[in-house]
Amino acid sequence: MRRLLSLFVVAVAVLALGGCGSLGGYAAKVNGVRIDRDEVESELEAILANKEYLDLIDQGAPGQPGAGRVRGAGNDTFSTTFIAALLDRRISLELIHQEVRRRDLVPTAEQRQAARQQVVGLLGGQELFNGFSKSYRDKLVEQFAEVFALQETLGPPEVDPTEVAEFYEQNRPVFDRTCVRHILVDTEEKAAAIKARIVAGEDFAAIAVAESSDRGQDGGEGGSAEQGGALGCLPSGGLVPEFQQAMDALQPGQVSDPVRTQFGFHIIEVTSRQKLTLEEATPEIRQRLQSQGAGPVAAFVDKAVRRAKIEVNPRYGTFVKTGQNPGVRPPSPPKGAVTTPPSAPIPVPQQ
Repeated sequence: MRRLLSLFVVAVAVLALGGCGSLGGYAAKVNGVRIDRDEVESELEAILANKEYLDLIDQGAPGQPGAGRVRGAGNDTFSTTFIAALLDRRISLELIHQEVRRRDLVPTAEQRQAARQQVVGLLGGQELFNGFSKSYRDKLVEQFAEVFALQETLGPPEVDPTEVAEFYEQNRPVFDRTCVRHILVDTEEKAAAIKARIVAGEDFAAIAVAESSDRGQDGGEGGSAEQGGALGCLPSGGLVPEFQQAMDALQPGQVSDPVRTQFGFHIIEVTSRQKLTLEEATPEIRQRLQSQGAGPVAAFVDKAVRRAKIEVNPRYGTFVKTGQNPGVRPPSPPKGAVTTPPSAPIPVPQQ
C-alpha cells in the first residue's frame, strides 16, 4: 500500500453528496479521535474555491489512463469516491499526528519549509498554491511538516551513493534550473507599458513590488510581488504552458513581451540558467529514490492502519482493513448510476 507515496488514482462514481452547509457530527473516528464532518466540508470548500486547481484535478492525473471528472452530478459537489479518497488521506494524517504527539515531536522551521516546498509542488506550483486561502495553505503545510518530523525520527531508508550517481547521469535534464521573475498585471496595455519602463532602465524588482498583482490570496503574503517578482530557480515543466514556453525562449537578462495566461498578463525575465551538480542534486535524488519505495513513514502508516480502531460515517462509506489496500470505500452507487474510471489526484506527502 502506497498511501503516502503517490497520488490517489480512483474510479469515480458520479454521485453528489449534496450542497455545502453546516454538517455537524463526525466523518471518521481514529482511535477515538473525531474527524469532524465540518472539517471535511471545509477542505472540500477550499478545493472548490480554487477553480484553477479544481479544473486541473478534474482532468485526471497527467499520464494516467481514463481521465475523468471528480465533480459530482450537481453544482458545487464532488463524486463520492473523490471524497472517500480525501477522507482516507485525512485518516492517514491523523494517525501520523497521533504518533507525533505521542513522541512529543515539534516540526522545526526547516521541516516546515521543506513541507511548504513539497505542498507547492504537489498542488501544481506557486500560483495554484496561492489560489487557496491562507488558513488552508497553513494547515496543509503543518500536516506535511508532521510527516517530515516523524520521518526524521524514524530515519529515511538507505540509498546507495551508486544509485544516486546513476540516477543523475540518466536524468541530467531534470536538474536544469531557470531562475526567473515576473510582473503580473490585468491588461496587455499595462504589461506593455511596464516592459517599456524596464527597457528604459527602471528597476524590474521595484516595479514588481509596486505594480505586480501576484500577491497571494486576498492580496496577502505568499505571492512573488513582495520578492521583487522572483519565482526562484525552477525545474523544467510544472508551469502553465504559455508561461513555460515564453520562459524557455528567453536568454538570461532578456525581458519578454506581454505573455497572456489564465492569470493575466506577465512580463517575464530570466535572470540566469544553471545546472545542478551531482553534489547539489544529491538531496533531491535521495528523496526521489526514497519515495519510490515503502519508506519508514509509509510502513508506519500501513501498520498503524491495521492496528487502529477506525470508524467511518456511513455517509462517506466504510473503512476496510482486509486485502492489500485498506482504506475508505465509498457508498455503493444506486442502481442505474453512471460510472467512469478517471484518475483523481489528491495531494499527499511524499517521503
